[in-house]
Amino acid sequence: MPPRTRREPPARQDARIRKHLLMAREYWSKAPQYLSEGDLKQASEKGWGAVAQLTKAVATLRGWDHYDHVAIREAVQALATERTERSEEIRRGLNAAESLHGNFYEGHLTMEHTEFNLSELVPLLNAAWQLIPAEFTGGASFDQWVAQGQ
Repeated sequence: MPPRTRREPPARQDARIRKHLLMAREYWSKAPQYLSEGDLKQASEKGWGAVAQLTKAVATLRGWDHYDHVAIREAVQALATERTERSEEIRRGLNAAESLHGNFYEGHLTMEHTEFNLSELVPLLNAAWQLIPAEFTGGASFDQWVAQGQ
């Protein structure tokens, strides 16, 4: 099922995309720090948050609803359907993100599982990043862009 749609004025859309991108960068840059400190719950939530915020940026760009967990899942699934050459890794990234999100509440993952799930997010984050126009990315790769914010 395609994502639900939402219309907003171009200026508001631009501001929302930029906000979501900044939040994605903040969360993704903090995940390794929390992981190294052994705070698996916070590392997990920052990984989920990075996926959610980057997905929200893509969804805003496309006029898709993104205001709840189900809408974020639908948006990522639509990206997996669209990007057939990367659909498997996008879906694995979504599963890992949801596992990490659950870990924030349940604390059920070990260090190794948390680290593995965070690594599974990378292809999803890169696939979503490639859909963001250069006016927002400055033409940088996702890793370069994250490093610029540190």
